Amino acid sequence: MSPTTLSLDTDASVTRSTAMQRAIRYEWRHLTALRSTWILLGAVAALSLLAGVTASFGVGSGTAPSAWSMVTAIQMDAISMQIPLSALLLLPLASGPVATEFSRGTARTTWLTLASRRTAFVAKLLVGGALGALSALGGTALVAMSASTALALAGKAQPTWTQTLPGVLGYTAFMVCWPLIVTSVATVVRSRIAAALLLVLWPLLGERIAGILLSLGPGVDVLAGWLPFGAGRAAMATGTDTLTSADRALVETFVGSDLSAGTGAAVFICFTIVLAIIGAWSYTKKDPR
Repeated sequence: MSPTTLSLDTDASVTRSTAMQRAIRYEWRHLTALRSTWILLGAVAALSLLAGVTASFGVGSGTAPSAWSMVTAIQMDAISMQIPLSALLLLPLASGPVATEFSRGTARTTWLTLASRRTAFVAKLLVGGALGALSALGGTALVAMSASTALALAGKAQPTWTQTLPGVLGYTAFMVCWPLIVTSVATVVRSRIAAALLLVLWPLLGERIAGILLSLGPGVDVLAGWLPFGAGRAAMATGTDTLTSADRALVETFVGSDLSAGTGAAVFICFTIVLAIIGAWSYTKKDPR
C-alpha cells in the first residue's frame, strides 16, 4: 500500500469518525431540548424513589426484604407488567426522533445536515441506547438509595444487594435494547401511534397468543419459549430462588419462557440487532411519504 493510499484511508476514517460525533451531538441536542424528555425522565426518577420506599413495606422489624422484592422494585415490577414501566415511559422519546421527522417532513433536513442517512440512523440508535442505560442505572441507584434510607429509618435490615446484581444486569440489557427496538419499529411503520400500539399490544397479547398457537403445533412447541419479549422477561427474572414454590410458579407463568437469564438476554439482544438492521434498511432506502 502506497503512502498516498494510506493517507487517503486515514483521512476517510477520520472523516467518518467526525461525522458520527457530529450526528450524535445533533441527536443528543435535539433530545435534551425537548421538554417532554425531562418530564418523562423526572417521572422515572420519582417512581424509582417511590418504588424504593415501598419495598420496605410489609417487612418485619429486624428482617430484610428478599432479593426478589428488590429486583421487582428496581425493574418497577416488569415481570407481571410484561414490560418495565420505565420502558413504557421512554416509548415516546425513543419513537420521536424518527416518527416526528416523517410526520413533520423534516427527515430531508436531517439528511442534509448530517450528509448520511446511515450515520443519522446509527446516531439515533446510540443516543437511544444511552438514554435507556441512563434510565436503568439511574433508576436503580435511586431505588437503592431510597430503599436503604427507608429501611434504616424503620430499623429494618438491609437486603443482600449483591443478589440483585443479575436482575439489574438483565434490566439494563432490556432497557438498552428497548429504545433501539422502538426506533427501528417507528422507522418501519413511520407512525408514533402505530409503533406505540404495536410495542404495547405485542408483548401483552400478541406473544401470548403466538405462544399458545406454537405450543399446539407438534415439533414447533419448543419455539414458544423463545419468543423475544418472553426471552427479555426471562433475562430480568433472577432472584426467584428466594420465593416459595407457589410464588415461583406464578412468576414463571408471567414470564412465559423457561430460558435461563443469560440465554434470554442473548435472544433479546439478537432480536434487537435484527430489528435494527431492518430499521436501518427502511431509513436509508425509503424516501418520506
